[in-house]
Amino acid sequence: MTLFRSLRERRLPQLMGVYLAMAWGVLEAVDHFVGRGFLPEVVYTVVLLFCGFGLPGVFIVSWFHGAKGRQEMPTAEVWLLSALAIVALTVSGFVVKRDISLRGRSVLESLSPTEDPRRIAVLYFEDRSAGGELRFLADGLTETLIDELSQVQALHVVSRNGVALFRDVNVPTDSIARTLEVGSLVQGTVAGSEERLRVNVALVNAMTGAQFASRTLERPRTELFELQDELAEEVSLFLRERLGEEVLQIQRRARTDNVDAWEMVQRAEEAERDAESLRSAGDPQAASRRLLVADSILAEAEALDEDWVRPVTQRGWLAYRQARLGGFDRTHYEEWIDIGMGQAERALEKSSSDPDALELRATLRYWRYLLNLVEGPDESAHLFETAEADFRASVQANPDQASAWSSLSHLLANKLAIAEAKLAALRSYEADPYLTNANLTVYRLFQASVELEDPIEARNWCQEGRRRFPTDYRFVECQLWRLTMRGQEPDLSRAWDLLDEFVELSPPSVEEFSRHKGGMLVAMALARGNLPDSARSVAERARADPSVDPVRELAYLESITRTWVGDYDEALRLLGTFIAANPGQRDSFARDQSWWLEDLRTHPRYRSLVGAEG
Repeated sequence: MTLFRSLRERRLPQLMGVYLAMAWGVLEAVDHFVGRGFLPEVVYTVVLLFCGFGLPGVFIVSWFHGAKGRQEMPTAEVWLLSALAIVALTVSGFVVKRDISLRGRSVLESLSPTEDPRRIAVLYFEDRSAGGELRFLADGLTETLIDELSQVQALHVVSRNGVALFRDVNVPTDSIARTLEVGSLVQGTVAGSEERLRVNVALVNAMTGAQFASRTLERPRTELFELQDELAEEVSLFLRERLGEEVLQIQRRARTDNVDAWEMVQRAEEAERDAESLRSAGDPQAASRRLLVADSILAEAEALDEDWVRPVTQRGWLAYRQARLGGFDRTHYEEWIDIGMGQAERALEKSSSDPDALELRATLRYWRYLLNLVEGPDESAHLFETAEADFRASVQANPDQASAWSSLSHLLANKLAIAEAKLAALRSYEADPYLTNANLTVYRLFQASVELEDPIEARNWCQEGRRRFPTDYRFVECQLWRLTMRGQEPDLSRAWDLLDEFVELSPPSVEEFSRHKGGMLVAMALARGNLPDSARSVAERARADPSVDPVRELAYLESITRTWVGDYDEALRLLGTFIAANPGQRDSFARDQSWWLEDLRTHPRYRSLVGAEG
């Protein structure tokens, strides 16, 4: 009661009542002006905060001055009121700053992709040296800048695969903006001599081509890394000025301190690009020779800096590409896969968590599994499990490792973990929609949608693939697959037209197989359209021997058709042929819950064939 009597003597209830009435009046007035748009909403929040902090202020004033008598301000009161004012100002300042940031962010988020300056494409720098001798350096500086800007969370930076579409072509900036969906472009040129390098860099509005800022940087060639750092810092400065916000400090990836080693790697990548051009032109022998040149250059780079993991990893990927240049030759595959595995292991000895090295080892293990280059089912299962573990370790080390996500999606689909496979493909597509094999990622998203019996998503991804890759035969094949889904109107005349287009667009190396596979898909569509006799006839004509279909995929497809038309004995025979050629798939079929063979799964012989329990 003593405390209550003291508060009454200091007239706290009266003062508090007067204060609350005044605060209510002020808040009502501010609310009126905010509601009519004369003041921003944050003003009401700040006034409310000050009113709240005023309550302990009234208590302090009442305690020291509410009673009659001397009204001097003691030191304790000064300190208490000062501390309260500082806290009130600090909190209010934080609220105002946050509001400004959120309002700025909401404005940016309301922009279309081509209006958003945070969406950036760094175009390949132009080499203006005599005879194009600095081309590899121009490319190297561009790719390093892309990598470093990609570490800034506030930015969306198009990958090198995306901007590669516009290398050495004269395209208006607004076309680039619409294709890549960016609001800002970084352009540059490289010139100089053996002793010095000069880089001009500019930030431009992607839609209008208007230049916001430009710089010229010049350094001795021996100070190449300092030039890279300065280039990244200058572009970061452009962006801070352009965006009006603090761009996070660029995190630099681990790299060599040896300029000569770095230049060697850039030369090797140039040779690798040449090899890809030769392969695309139909000259695998010349492509192989160019890959050998790239490997020798990388060996020199490795000798110059033995601690740098990148040359070793790149040599492993070269071996993988060499393996893919051969025909279906088991010895050729095994030789180059072994070489690649050796490089992967050496790279992981240098850096056990390097995402590229982990992805390399996973890819080689998984490819050996897919090609059935194993001694038995135990080795096959081990390869599958270790490949999955490596892919997962790669994406854990770098969540934006798009190519590893894409390959993991394929592996999970083979594991019949379809929903997870689709999520992995989505992660790949979100991380880099311009990935070199983005067409495969989109196709996997389509396949997963079909497996999950989602016709709307299947249609969307099929159309997306057709739009982005109009000459890719897979996105004609996807239209055939859609005709096999339940609930679809079977347009059988269109099925035959699609088959012709599918074969026409198929690369020469798979044209014959596509002819047979397309026929099997037409047979499936006929079965779905309740034409069993036609389905059987077309399926029999679409069969092929192991020289055309070494993994017996056609037998599996025909087993689906036979299941749908009720030919269960023939379906089981064909499924047995597929499992015999792919023993690693047996366990997957034992766990299979997909809709393709649902009428066959209850058959006793099916459960015996796949080793299912019960």
